Amino acid sequence: MKKTKGSKLLAALLAVSLCMSALGGCGKGEEGRSGQSGSQSGSNSSQPGSGNSAPSGQVKGRYVEKTVELPAELGGGSIAQMYALENTLHFLVMKDENGKVRLQEWVYEDGAFRDVTRDWLASVELPGADWVETKLIQGPDDVQYLYAGYVEEEEEAFMGHLWKGTADGAVEITPEKWSVPDEQWGSYEMIQGLAALDDGNLLTVSYNSLDILSGEDGAVLESEPYTDNYYEGNVTAKGGSVYLRDASAEKIEKRKDGSKEDVQTYSYPTGNSDSDVMVFGGSGSLAFDALKDGTLIAGSEAGIYKLAGEGTEGEWEQLLAGRDTDFSMPDYWCLSLAALENGGIYGLFQANDEQKLNLYEYDPEAVSEVTQVLRLYTVYESSLLKQAAAMYHKAHPEVVIEIEYEYPQYFFDTPDYDAVYKKLNTMLMGDDAPDILVMDHLNMSSYAEKGLLKDLNDVLKPLEDSGELLSNITGAYVNEDGSRYVVPLQFGFTIAMGRDITQQDMGSLEALAAFLSQADYSYMGSLTTDELVDMFYPFFCDKMVKDKALDQEILGRCLECLKAIGDNSGMIERRQENEVSLGMWDLSANAKLAFTEAGGFSNFMFPMSIVDYIKGDFTAFENSFIPSLQTGICTKSAYADTAEDFLKFALSEQVQNSETYQGFPINSRALQNLADKDRSNMASVAAIKGDDGGYVEFESKPYSKETAKRLTDICKSLDKPIKEDTKIREVLIESLGGYLNGTESLEAAIQKIEDGLKMYLAE
Repeated sequence: MKKTKGSKLLAALLAVSLCMSALGGCGKGEEGRSGQSGSQSGSNSSQPGSGNSAPSGQVKGRYVEKTVELPAELGGGSIAQMYALENTLHFLVMKDENGKVRLQEWVYEDGAFRDVTRDWLASVELPGADWVETKLIQGPDDVQYLYAGYVEEEEEAFMGHLWKGTADGAVEITPEKWSVPDEQWGSYEMIQGLAALDDGNLLTVSYNSLDILSGEDGAVLESEPYTDNYYEGNVTAKGGSVYLRDASAEKIEKRKDGSKEDVQTYSYPTGNSDSDVMVFGGSGSLAFDALKDGTLIAGSEAGIYKLAGEGTEGEWEQLLAGRDTDFSMPDYWCLSLAALENGGIYGLFQANDEQKLNLYEYDPEAVSEVTQVLRLYTVYESSLLKQAAAMYHKAHPEVVIEIEYEYPQYFFDTPDYDAVYKKLNTMLMGDDAPDILVMDHLNMSSYAEKGLLKDLNDVLKPLEDSGELLSNITGAYVNEDGSRYVVPLQFGFTIAMGRDITQQDMGSLEALAAFLSQADYSYMGSLTTDELVDMFYPFFCDKMVKDKALDQEILGRCLECLKAIGDNSGMIERRQENEVSLGMWDLSANAKLAFTEAGGFSNFMFPMSIVDYIKGDFTAFENSFIPSLQTGICTKSAYADTAEDFLKFALSEQVQNSETYQGFPINSRALQNLADKDRSNMASVAAIKGDDGGYVEFESKPYSKETAKRLTDICKSLDKPIKEDTKIREVLIESLGGYLNGTESLEAAIQKIEDGLKMYLAE
């Protein structure tokens, strides 16, 4: 695909972890553990993570990952596709020439790259559109076909085209079906994958159906609309069979010549005995290829796997653990996996604006270097943690950081923290304590008071003094005696954004309450008690408690502010089914004030585009930051020095330069690097409500350098972390309904809260 404006859709930002050993105790090396130590064993995560730990002893012979240097002649172009024919790798390369897209075919054979572009392919000229998708396929008798999808000049819709290569040039054989717009959406058929069958026909996978086309004229011979199953774009044809990824059933499907009458299915390769399917994530979904004899090769975050051909029992064999490959790198995306008949396996990866080609092959002299396995426990899966663990293992092959998490990254239900505390306490008080702990949403001070966390001040103070870390963030964790037991690896903040209101008036709880108490318009629309509490309690949760008791004076002032805000909004008891409160996207219509979390420079583009659209303003509410990945080291760890070194590595520019879309970096240079990053190729178009209630087109574009500097300055000025407490939240919601709707006094509400929290605070 062409890497130009639009090739990185901001919608991807909204979509919007390695793992724990189930064996052995904290502080044991490889020799102290048996079985499979790379499996996830979180409450909701039984999928494999970093693969199996190396066996004790140094046994020679293992698969390794090697980088293949791409030729300088490809400079200015990008590899759109890689596929294998026999023992040769083929590449389709796209280059911009005078505003048009030209195509080349290259091969890699016997350690050398060669340009083998045929005349018909060289004659194809594609428009220099924002988004171009291409695929080259080779059928029987050396006949080639080219698929290209793009938006024609003067047109608005993306459409696919199909050409057949002949001695006389490129002949377009685009199926008529592809040029007929969908009756409901008005869009054209979106082709995800193509393969050439041995009988001379073609198989295509779209978002709606699986079709067989004539290889002569592109006519649709058979069409299989999706019902209960659907297929995604990874399609390969080898040895008279075609292999598809059945995403609905999480299986690889094998069909003889594309026939739906002769179908075999294989579950994705397993990473441990507790899992039926391969883990997704990291460098993308499952990538696979097939050999002529039916052998399947698959790769994902779990590693490189092999399922032998006909006559096997269907057991996947792990060739290489995910932690030893670029599949483990969250900011790498696997574009293609290709398997040669001679045993070579190649992976083509995209990392930001660079491409990388890897070879996976068996080295009879290679041995595992792992001597230390450290366990990291976190409630939530995290891309940054996975990135840091993968990069640290690459830099220190003798060390593996295994990550155990309870909930996946995008888990939106309420976690069971009682179960989390029970499990963690059991581990910490016994012999199974993790080496590293991520303390988000956990009671950090209680673990520190029990002597379970190591003082990190000697590690962090030099990094702050040198300016490497944002001390306004990290310094907030220093206790009165100079100790500190956790450090966040990233952070966000709450953006207050609005129109007909100044930065000052929406910058703090007291200022906002004072402003809204005088306003004659409902700035945020109606709110329920829990919505109002969730919006504001993290900003006073810590202040309302002093010496394990309620500070009634501070709590009273905060509740009066909530009452003023609630009066302006209009409190309601509950919402109708499928009804939601007003938010950022309603600022163009009914709302005049909204709050949203800023979790990084790229996903800040949506809020800034809205602010520009409404000609409003924004600020960091309460000048507070939202800490993320608050990390500490267990005092029981026998590898405390290694754990400290890993923590420093996770805070380094090298790791924090990765944009995870879940927070800003703590590292100062990484913060500036990401602020300066060119995002001119990012854009998104959506429909939002206008003032008249109808929908209007809204385009989100990159913000200016001045806005980036303002955002950076805000990050450097934030001075206090917000605090959340599930019990305090629960009691506030239970106690404030009557006060907020005017049926109970402030004193009665405070008494309810005190009664509800007395025993909890005394613990």
